[in-house]
Amino acid sequence: MKKSSVLFFTLGAGLFTGLLLIVILFQLMGFTITDRVVMETSQGDYIKYNSMDPYTVSIIKQTQPLSSNYIILISGKGNKNYGHVVNYIDPAPLSDEEIKKTHVIWNNEGIEMTFPMGHKLYIPKERFIGGR
Repeated sequence: MKKSSVLFFTLGAGLFTGLLLIVILFQLMGFTITDRVVMETSQGDYIKYNSMDPYTVSIIKQTQPLSSNYIILISGKGNKNYGHVVNYIDPAPLSDEEIKKTHVIWNNEGIEMTFPMGHKLYIPKERFIGGR
């Protein structure tokens, strides 16, 4: 009986260690479990970049094995698989409802974003228009 309990303990510890290593490896590699759009706004008709218009700015929550983070994706409308990506810069932990208060101004030269804590980010159109 003693040998079987040691065997079960050893197998259990080995499985637990293996799973823990896989989770840590996936976290280090940046593996994303889910992506969820928290906020999205599209370029208005009054702006023309003349390159794969219209564009969309999305703030996306990426859930990873041990944490989550937010990214800003500027993409052609309807194309969520390709675009210009910027890490979300607001250092305070905010709720999704607070993040939805991000203000986006589209102009002929690019995009200006003002975050709930007052930080501003300017992204020139040359960084996100097609044919960069």
